[in-house]
Amino acid sequence: MALLLVPAAASAADVVWTVSNMKGRAFLGGMPDVPEVDYELWAHCRPDGNIEVGAGAEAHVGKARGEAVTLKLTSAATTATLTGVSRRSENSEMTGGIELRAVVSREHPLFAVLATGKPISVSGPIKPMTWPAKGLKARTAEFLKACK
Repeated sequence: MALLLVPAAASAADVVWTVSNMKGRAFLGGMPDVPEVDYELWAHCRPDGNIEVGAGAEAHVGKARGEAVTLKLTSAATTATLTGVSRRSENSEMTGGIELRAVVSREHPLFAVLATGKPISVSGPIKPMTWPAKGLKARTAEFLKACK
């Protein structure tokens, strides 16, 4: 019986990476493939050319009081430090999510980490975790191309 549960648990950890259009601007999102969860990471193009980012809502980054928080993302020997403030996620009423929010440029090292195509280790004021990156390399390229 326990052997039958292993594949379900493994697939529950999958993150589905998508690119879409939100409010007329490109949006990249990574959400666990299970019901009633929040984004692991999202990025939304802004009209001023910068990119708004939210990260770690499922891990509860900070206390949602606007305090400074930092996450370190590492993949394939590429590292990015993402510094922002702790805020409730857009889905917090349903999920209780608290995420790091920041505004970055398209040249921020975060996008080099996302483009490696390899799993991403995330650490900071959270329990360390790893985000699967299946399809993320192509989605990152698609997002950056659409984000002008």
